[in-house]
Amino acid sequence: MLPKTCTGTSAAAAAAAVAVALLTALLHVHVAAAITTADASIYDGSFTSAPRDDDLLHAIESCDHSVSCAGISLASNGTVESHTIYEHTFVGPYVTPKTHETYKPYTYHRGEITRGNIISTETGLTLRDAKKYCTDHDNCVAFSYPLRSLTGLNYLPNVTFYSTLEEFEPSEMDDYRSYVSNDVTRTSPAGIVNADALPYDEKVAQRPYRGCCTRTDVPTLAEVEAADTTLERISCNITREEFFLKYEVPRKPVMLVGCDADWPARTEWTYDKLAPRFYNESKWRARLGGKTEDYEKIEWGVLANAMAENKPFYVFDQLQHEEGKKLEADYVDPLPMQGGNLYQQMNDRDIYWAGPLRWFCVGKFGSGTKSHIDPFSSDAWNSLIRGHKWWIIYPEGVTDRDTFCEGACSSEDPLTRQWYGSVGVNAARTEYPNDKYAYHVLQKPGETIYVPDGIVHSVFNMDATVAVTRNYGSAANLDNVWEQACTSGDERKWKIMYNLVLNREQRRRVRSSRYYPFDKNCVRKTKGRMRDGTADGKNRPKPEFLEKLWHPSFDPQVGDVVEARYNGDHNEWYKGVVTRITTDGLYNIKYDDDERDTGLTRMSIRQYIPPRVGEIIQAKMIGHNGEELWVLATVLDLKSDGTVDVRHIDGRVYESLPKSFIQRFDWRFEKGSRVKAMWKQHGWFDAVIAEVNEDGTYDVQFDDGDFRSGAGRDDIRFVWAHFN
Repeated sequence: MLPKTCTGTSAAAAAAAVAVALLTALLHVHVAAAITTADASIYDGSFTSAPRDDDLLHAIESCDHSVSCAGISLASNGTVESHTIYEHTFVGPYVTPKTHETYKPYTYHRGEITRGNIISTETGLTLRDAKKYCTDHDNCVAFSYPLRSLTGLNYLPNVTFYSTLEEFEPSEMDDYRSYVSNDVTRTSPAGIVNADALPYDEKVAQRPYRGCCTRTDVPTLAEVEAADTTLERISCNITREEFFLKYEVPRKPVMLVGCDADWPARTEWTYDKLAPRFYNESKWRARLGGKTEDYEKIEWGVLANAMAENKPFYVFDQLQHEEGKKLEADYVDPLPMQGGNLYQQMNDRDIYWAGPLRWFCVGKFGSGTKSHIDPFSSDAWNSLIRGHKWWIIYPEGVTDRDTFCEGACSSEDPLTRQWYGSVGVNAARTEYPNDKYAYHVLQKPGETIYVPDGIVHSVFNMDATVAVTRNYGSAANLDNVWEQACTSGDERKWKIMYNLVLNREQRRRVRSSRYYPFDKNCVRKTKGRMRDGTADGKNRPKPEFLEKLWHPSFDPQVGDVVEARYNGDHNEWYKGVVTRITTDGLYNIKYDDDERDTGLTRMSIRQYIPPRVGEIIQAKMIGHNGEELWVLATVLDLKSDGTVDVRHIDGRVYESLPKSFIQRFDWRFEKGSRVKAMWKQHGWFDAVIAEVNEDGTYDVQFDDGDFRSGAGRDDIRFVWAHFN
């Protein structure tokens, strides 16, 4: 491979300059804000990890993303080039000029505070409520609570608040959790919090929550219903266009009501009518009994007997065989999803992924599926005809691995009921990075739930249920859907999709992907090096792209024009001006629409660069009812009067939009994510995450055809906006 050209300084020099700038900023903040300095060294405390080699920027980013990290320090005599890093579960008065304190107000600790001055014990609080309660009491430094309860699924069983923390008992089984304040004004002087009682634990740092799947008792249906307070419910009488713009484009789960109003299934899908409907000898994909969740081909006569005798069973079979096809006359795709399946033309020609992805679901209490993401980059709808289903929906960015049972403390091959009784029951009581939480949903007869691709979810049958579900490829998820078709190993799939399904704009978009030209690049994905050079075996020169918008070397000052994340926790970036920088390094922003934001962290601020032609953005559209909708679009023209022409993903062109009608947004960093990656120290280049490996490394496919396996996190950077 020819050496790549790197503009400006070398990667190492650039990283060093960035780290120096960061440490200078940190030093300024800590000198201004320090209350007192403890006699003991931050490096000697049990709350500090052993030294390790790590890139400073990566370590800071990881710490701010981790619920259990309170701060990062360079070695006392270290420099940014030395890369010797210490991680802390507590900082408080031990802060040094070489310490980065996390912006999180509290740090999580697995275990129970067993001694300290108690302020009060409260009930009926969510975890967010508990943090606010502690923050609102000036002398509160920590709180502790038992985790599991079968009542009040959104609430902590009881919470004890402390003004001092003297003793702490780690919990191997994760049955108690505690949070300690990161506010040095509360935790100083040394002794208010006994830092050595909060030992650093590598296992907790790597996996804060232990999924010990041993319990089988679950909440009542009434308790699940009481916890169902988050998911929006709407009428199924919504147009395809509005549903696409309002829910599929923003990847937002929702519950539709009344989709089955005219379905024969409402009267025909009872156990009494289903039992004699099929040949007893016909085979169905199902589980029988409650001791294993392995699927087998089981005769319908055996399953019908289980229905009649109230024995545990679960049918989860595709409507592909002749007996299953009898059910297709009893339902139709819900109106909001009709015509929206990019896989339909393939299915009509009997070309499938692993079947038509239409599923018939029948089961008794206790059956279901543990946490997972649906296959083939597909969105899904599930219509419930009989019974009740308990769903758990996890926030965007959570992976299914984050929710798995932990083998060391779980029964072998845990059942769905054990997962729900041990992990699922605590889902809404568990904090994920950036103060995000899962939520509970009780699906009732006549309701259809929509779950977009990439969202981790689980489902548990609370009684005897009958349902139908379908997976489909959404145009709102075009990049991932196209990748599935292109890399399937069956050229018929991508040729049918490109020539018969995609519109002009969608074809233009997939041509801009790394798979073009398709005849050479649409091949089955394999691990390891796919090919040398580009598809034709040559190294083509790379186009010049803008540098990524956010970079730690950018030092925002009062008056600077920037882009900021509203409230610091949304996946959209808005243009504004820095109006104030507080003594603790937080930023106040005035946006172009005159709204204001206060107390934003540095990670929520980035340099403003005007949009360019070809950039993929979100554009504000006005729906039929006057509601604002942000939809995926491409910039076509930047006009001299300051307005912008855009083309929506469905091909329609909107002219002369004010710049306030467009916004940038960030892509998730996971398989298929666009990134900048390092190639043999020659520089940072455009690439795609091809695989997320179990050891924490990544396989990276560069845009010019080169492939790197096992890349470490410090050799990959987030891309903060996507350009064509």
